[in-house]
Amino acid sequence: MSAKRSTVLGKTKTQLEEAPENNEVPQRKPLSLEAKRILNMLENCISGVEFVAMLPALLQLNTLSSVGDKDLSMALQEHQLLEKRLETFECLMQGSDGEQGREVGKAMARLEKDIKNSLRDLLRLARAHPDAISGLKAELGKTLAVGESEYKLITGLEKFQSCVVETLLTSVEEELHDQLDLQKSSYQNHRLEILALKQEKQAISLEQQDAEIFEKNEEIKRCQGYLEDNNRRKAGISLLPVQQSQVHTASKMKKAGKTIDIDQPNILLSKLIFENRQAERVIQEKIEKVETEIENLLYTFDTEMEEKQAKLDLNRMDYEKEDEELKTLEKLFSVLEVECNQIKEKRRLAEEKRKEGEGAGAKDQSCSYGTSLVERLQYSQGLKKQGQKQEGQKRKRQKDQISR
Repeated sequence: MSAKRSTVLGKTKTQLEEAPENNEVPQRKPLSLEAKRILNMLENCISGVEFVAMLPALLQLNTLSSVGDKDLSMALQEHQLLEKRLETFECLMQGSDGEQGREVGKAMARLEKDIKNSLRDLLRLARAHPDAISGLKAELGKTLAVGESEYKLITGLEKFQSCVVETLLTSVEEELHDQLDLQKSSYQNHRLEILALKQEKQAISLEQQDAEIFEKNEEIKRCQGYLEDNNRRKAGISLLPVQQSQVHTASKMKKAGKTIDIDQPNILLSKLIFENRQAERVIQEKIEKVETEIENLLYTFDTEMEEKQAKLDLNRMDYEKEDEELKTLEKLFSVLEVECNQIKEKRRLAEEKRKEGEGAGAKDQSCSYGTSLVERLQYSQGLKKQGQKQEGQKRKRQKDQISR
């Protein structure tokens, strides 16, 4: 039971997060009777598949009589005989035709039906005797080889069982929290995607503007050369450097504005990353707290079970002791009852003799002796009734403890 419990707990550990407006941690709902039946059906199915997978290796053992259970051993031997008969019929089927082939086919159909019934009986006995099956697995040891298809089937059933356990243990409150977490994470991812798209568009726009600025600068340089040549020819004062500085200043201001537009999404992205890390740290602390509480509950449960088991063992020992005392008292009672009957017979004979005129001394002696034996008989009967009453009370207490 402890191995099952640890497996289930290891597979169903989840990350819990508080809702934005609720500080209560969702609790696991207890398994209902229907859920327990579903899990039992899955366990029986897995154990049945495992037994069918190990059946060929089991039938190849030299001696099936080493099986601990007599019924299981006989069922395995009968199934082995049916398998051998089926192989014989298959060989006959290959070399026969016509009427003989049809007869062999009918016999094979009946034999296959018997094999199915035998396999069903084997599965029923395997469920009823798990200790014997464990012993057979240990005896097979490393020689037990499971096929790839059987291994995939068993692994798939175990994964399906884990998913079913997780689904059955998940309460409505947990599902609501999971949906809220999913919505929150999807909203944050959507915001990050929008920021990334904006940043990408701004980067493309900045590259285009840089290309335009480069083209304008080249054009300005060409114009500047043309104006310088023109001014030299005219021997006038050139104003081209002033205009160039103005254009260059305007381009710098425009570039600075674009840089600010790009930096704002980066700052917002850094802020979101910082908030997500803080939320992740809070969730991790809550998960560690829940794991600690689970370990404490498991420790308390194991301690209480050990105490109850010790009390049950003591009660069983007391019951066995009182049962032995009751048997001893019953034996004494039977002996005293025989003696009482003998004394009554003697008293009757003595009474007859007294009526015939025998001495009063013999009469008094037999009466006093009979009276003492009657008192002993009554005392033994009282002890027997008291023992039966104590036995009934002890059985009732044991039944109450087992039911708890």
